[in-house]
Amino acid sequence: MKILATSDLHGNLDQLDLSGVDVAVIAGDVAPLKGRGPWHIYDQVKWMRTKFADFCKKWSSVKIVFTPGNHDFFPLAREKFGNTVLSGKNLSLELPDNCTMLIDQECEVCGLKIYGTPWVPIISHSWAFEAEHDVLEEKFSKIPKGLDILVTHSPPRFNFVDVSLFYGVDSDRFGSHELADAIFVKEPKFMFCGHIHTGSHDMNKLGKTEVYNVSRLDEGYSIAYQPCMVEI
Repeated sequence: MKILATSDLHGNLDQLDLSGVDVAVIAGDVAPLKGRGPWHIYDQVKWMRTKFADFCKKWSSVKIVFTPGNHDFFPLAREKFGNTVLSGKNLSLELPDNCTMLIDQECEVCGLKIYGTPWVPIISHSWAFEAEHDVLEEKFSKIPKGLDILVTHSPPRFNFVDVSLFYGVDSDRFGSHELADAIFVKEPKFMFCGHIHTGSHDMNKLGKTEVYNVSRLDEGYSIAYQPCMVEI
């Protein structure tokens, strides 16, 4: 079975070819974001219901699974603005049948057990799905054992082995020790993450788990990396 994994699209679906793929996994920051006010978030909802939905329908034979990222406010639109500026607006996603969004949830797709979680360490207290370390520990403790694929937006942070996942970036700020601890305990076969655009895209082994940074764009928000392809 062929799995395609990517992340940090930020609304850029250009040249994303799912030919021959059974399952496509997206590890957050799916939608474009021009600002963090209510109308920009409503634009995200509309983009998900149109551009992203059309993309999923184009590849109707592929099962698409994603978790949001810190730029993806659309799952939180009603929570943040539903009773004020966006009151009365249709904020439902209405995703196609071949697409599944996971927020601290597990699903089974093509016989694969997949779990998705969007949480990241605090950046500036102004992004989606940010959390303090005690909350991250609680969120990641819910990751079940026996997974084929773990999809997270945050990368794990580990400074006790010689790896290059955080090459060129501030790992204290962007990675999560709590996630690394959970991976050692839960031992998913594969883990796909994003968030750090220009970190190493080589496979890194964390315990028994193959960890891949699968961001698609660089820090200039241009396409820089091909999706990761694995066979299960």
